Amino acid sequence: MSQLAKLPPGPSGRLWPTLQLMRDPKGTFERWRAKYGDPFFLHALNGPILLTGREDLIREIYSVPPEHFGVFAEPVIRGILGSGSIFAMADSNHKRERRLLMPMFHGERMRSYGHTMQRVARNALEPHLKSGQVEILPLMTKISFQVIVENIFGGSSPAQVEALIDASVQMVRSMHPILFFTTKSHRKFFGFGPWEKMLKARAKLFQLIDDIIDAQRKSPGTHDDILALLCRSTYDDGTPISTEHIRDELITFLFAGHETTALSLTWAMYFLHRSPNILEELKSELRNTGEDPHELATAPFLKACIQETLRLNPIVTETLRTLAQPLDLGEFHLPAGHTLALATILAHYNPDNYPEPTKFDPDRFLQRSYSPFVYMPFGGGHRRCLGAAFATYEMAMVLGVFLSEFHFKLLDSREVRSVRRNVTMGPSSPVPMSVCRV
Repeated sequence: MSQLAKLPPGPSGRLWPTLQLMRDPKGTFERWRAKYGDPFFLHALNGPILLTGREDLIREIYSVPPEHFGVFAEPVIRGILGSGSIFAMADSNHKRERRLLMPMFHGERMRSYGHTMQRVARNALEPHLKSGQVEILPLMTKISFQVIVENIFGGSSPAQVEALIDASVQMVRSMHPILFFTTKSHRKFFGFGPWEKMLKARAKLFQLIDDIIDAQRKSPGTHDDILALLCRSTYDDGTPISTEHIRDELITFLFAGHETTALSLTWAMYFLHRSPNILEELKSELRNTGEDPHELATAPFLKACIQETLRLNPIVTETLRTLAQPLDLGEFHLPAGHTLALATILAHYNPDNYPEPTKFDPDRFLQRSYSPFVYMPFGGGHRRCLGAAFATYEMAMVLGVFLSEFHFKLLDSREVRSVRRNVTMGPSSPVPMSVCRV
């Protein structure tokens, strides 16, 4: 039996701490850290959680073998995205799935995605040039949806692509935050309620995707979009992937791949246009870079601006690991079934690593490299986001087109706050801007 301390202190109760986290995770984490220290412990609606932003503990967690962990809130994920989603997998199934999917989001394939991203960005902005005004968040959402749908279903007809985008938007809009925090919200109420609203939207999207998968399998063709690759792929033992499994993964890509990138692009435009000197430095770099996707993706200051945006507003405020077996962590002993939460938002605002942490300062990423234990916008370890390279690549392509070919100006000087959307946090404003060609 471990002689370590059982658990650190933390807030009492379950409902009120969970509601605080849903509303304002950053502020809540900071208040709890100031009161209880780091790490701290809470009984949330989705289980007991030890939460930390300490570099030494995060390093220790990432060194733990994958078999120590299960899937956090697996029934919730399975209920929304399906059991074939990589988010719902653990152990050898998760490893096998990553090995299958990783080539689709890395290497030479990224260059083929780049031109699509640039074209979609230009086309999406074009209708707004006549009025000279645009709301950035809806625009970036449209771009990210179009990018992910075209790269997943590129061989589909334009009508199918439009139907998929519409159905995907409806499903995302139906996802109330409470659905992600407890399965108790997964209940039917005589045709009403968030769960039934989501189920109706999901059923329509499921049917569209199933029909496209069936058509692809009946007439494979030579397309190289992600759907075609999945339909042609097999696991190491030669086993093909089932239609249901492919559908669940495609739903996961749609859900995880569009909104997070749209939010990050919106934040980037907001921060850059509140920082005229930084914006001018970036535009100067872009004038000397050109349109080649590889050159844009490797432009140092553009990359630093993207990294700083993701530091200030990481994709998710914490990443979670549920223990499949007991673990000694630092000075504490945790039983199986408890969850470790790596508080990205605390690590990213640690003044020891990031002086003036609330300041938008891309130069900090030119002056030093940060370890994956203090900078982790896409999580880390064996469950680091598969789409990290795709997301940052898309950000570089879209920002490259927008800032080199168009001139924007913020129309609202009020500060934009970070607010809860579902599992993600996003801008409190659609960020209206004026726009014209350069």
